[in-house]
Amino acid sequence: MSSWFPAIASTILAAFPVIIWIEIIHREGEEKSLYIKTFLLGTLAVIPPFILIWLFDRYPQLDIYSEINSTVEQIALAALLTNIVVGIIEELAKNVIVRVVDKRHPEYFQTITSALKLSLCAGLGFAFAENIFYFYNVWTNPSFGYGDLFSTFIFRSLFTMAGHMLFSGIFGYYFGVGKFASDITEFARWEGREFSFARWIAKITGKMTYQVVREFKNLTGLLLAMGLHAAFNVSLDLEHKLPSILIVVFGAAYIAYLLQTKSGHLLFSIGKRRSSTMASRDQDVVMELLGMWTREGKYMEVIQICDRLLARDPDNNVVKLFRAKAGDNQELKHFYTTLKDVFRDEEKGLKAAGGGAAAQTVLLPMQDEKVVLELMDQWYREGKYKQALDVANRLLERNPNSQGAKVLLDKAMDREKLRRMFDALSKLFTD
Repeated sequence: MSSWFPAIASTILAAFPVIIWIEIIHREGEEKSLYIKTFLLGTLAVIPPFILIWLFDRYPQLDIYSEINSTVEQIALAALLTNIVVGIIEELAKNVIVRVVDKRHPEYFQTITSALKLSLCAGLGFAFAENIFYFYNVWTNPSFGYGDLFSTFIFRSLFTMAGHMLFSGIFGYYFGVGKFASDITEFARWEGREFSFARWIAKITGKMTYQVVREFKNLTGLLLAMGLHAAFNVSLDLEHKLPSILIVVFGAAYIAYLLQTKSGHLLFSIGKRRSSTMASRDQDVVMELLGMWTREGKYMEVIQICDRLLARDPDNNVVKLFRAKAGDNQELKHFYTTLKDVFRDEEKGLKAAGGGAAAQTVLLPMQDEKVVLELMDQWYREGKYKQALDVANRLLERNPNSQGAKVLLDKAMDREKLRRMFDALSKLFTD
């Protein structure tokens, strides 16, 4: 068999999950070319690691991997140290790609969510290029068969690709927060949070406080990405796949939550802003009030004041942040309150009916039912099918004619069956 055939076939295999992942990331109305360009640039992130591999092969005295394995006796510690180095190198490479895209096309990063999603694409590009080499090595290795190629394809297309996207996405979120650090720092000040250490560093370095906060956010995202990457690789090297699966599952749920927040979708005004019709002193008083109400949990009041303030100062990013954060917190508060009603003991209803067999179910108000259905739908999208099933059954006990609960119950049951099948399949990888 010609050597070019496995290379082409491996590239095609690696491309299949890319198409699916980009469709998952992309939303209607967004320009898909932005994601494709970032994905293609992300493939270049494999160059630094491969340069190091070539360098270590050419000059063995520089090979830090061999040095770790030869000097560290404990296998687990050697694996940890080696994968820390791998995580640092690979995440630095993807970090550079995201920064390059932002420098060349700052208009791409207009929201925190856009920074997160473009970082996901950069990680996807890296995973795609890496998968080509993995598939090619398995294909051309005479000791491996097509079954090994299939299992490698499934695991790397689902978990490894998701892992690389997760690590990059977490960095992308903090990169987006850092990009708008000026407004976010001012918002935090009115909210009552201090940046004492950042101000101290700013005085020493001669920089503005928000510039220091920006670098701290970028460093925080990078360290989190490196740490998760190292933990993911160590669990795989030690043949403990469950921790790596849990990292991907919980990380994906966190990314899904970040993608849905109002503050993440907030479009910041970067260019020339329209001046406010409110006096600066009066505006400061209102900001203090917003911060106080936010700390007290008066989110509806915050939203109402922000709407009035934005009518006078439409480009005020800090007010936009107050409103977006209040909206997110109000939804969480409403979800929590409604869930308490759903999970509340049926004792009140049973007492009202005399506790007999003819006890009637206490119906849930239509407005609260809508909130519960929205939460169930959110859990369904995040893959929390057991929670969705439990709440759907409880909701149908109270509202037997709830069509929305019935639809979500059927969908969650189908996905739960698939999840169980997948769990059974994953056990094959751990054997």
